[in-house]
Amino acid sequence: MKIKITKILPIVLALILPALRFYSPDEKIPVVDNSFFTLWLYSSLILYNLWYFLWQLWDIKQGNKKWYALALFGIILILVAVSFLLFDVNNEGLIFKMLPPTILFLTIQYALKSQKKVSRLLLEKEQLQTENYKAQLKTLRTQVDPHFLFNSLNTLRSMVRQQHSGAERFILSLSDFYRQTLQHNEHTTILLSKELVVLQSYLFLMKSRNEQAVQIKLNIDESLLEYKIPTMALQTVVENCFKHNSMTSKNPLQIVITSTDDLYISVCNNIQPKIEDNETTGLGLELLRKRYEIMNIRQGLTFAHTPKQFCVKLKLV
Repeated sequence: MKIKITKILPIVLALILPALRFYSPDEKIPVVDNSFFTLWLYSSLILYNLWYFLWQLWDIKQGNKKWYALALFGIILILVAVSFLLFDVNNEGLIFKMLPPTILFLTIQYALKSQKKVSRLLLEKEQLQTENYKAQLKTLRTQVDPHFLFNSLNTLRSMVRQQHSGAERFILSLSDFYRQTLQHNEHTTILLSKELVVLQSYLFLMKSRNEQAVQIKLNIDESLLEYKIPTMALQTVVENCFKHNSMTSKNPLQIVITSTDDLYISVCNNIQPKIEDNETTGLGLELLRKRYEIMNIRQGLTFAHTPKQFCVKLKLV
């Protein structure tokens, strides 16, 4: 069981300082005399109570702290008075010797209080950032793209009218996609194997809608399936490929999803900018980058692009 420094430190100081002549026994008393050790014990008790008396003064505004401080001060006075009666010590010298340990205790306590305050502020800042991140993530996830759902339903209607053989699978994939999205919505990370299930449902929907205008290659090392990845990270990156690029049967959008030896999942696509000038916010990738930062993972998200290709790499956890 870990002992806090604020518990053990006053005991150590109270025992050691008398030997260092910080409020020490009178030098006229022989070391072999029992009164020497008795006075040392009284000195240690006085210093121990002095520590906690000063410690309570930092929070003297609190009612219970005030009465506790007064009680400790009373104990100190009693111990000092007893030492006057039992030992041949100089009253003025004994009181004067309390000044160095008082200054030392106040200095140490100020450092401890400051360190505790800084730690608390850092923890509060981290918690605030985490809560803010969760709020942003929840908002992003709850904003179901109406265009995606509308286009998917239009595709389904067309497939049903044409009695397309893949209509039933399309319905199942659409249902599975939203079911998996809701199921893993509250998790920060997810197994790569489960993330791929969601991704494959999404890719099937996009392939059904765009047919020959999309070419997808998926090559993931099976030994990496038990690793984890931020929830919906792959789906977010792949969705950006469709969002920012045009696609036709003559010039299909090519998406290659592979694993790398350095524990990354790489998503690359050929660049075919859409004709319409849609302003992009980059919120999806920026949020993913922040999610990795919160998990203390450096270089969690990296990207590179050339005039013809754009690649995003996601670190496996």
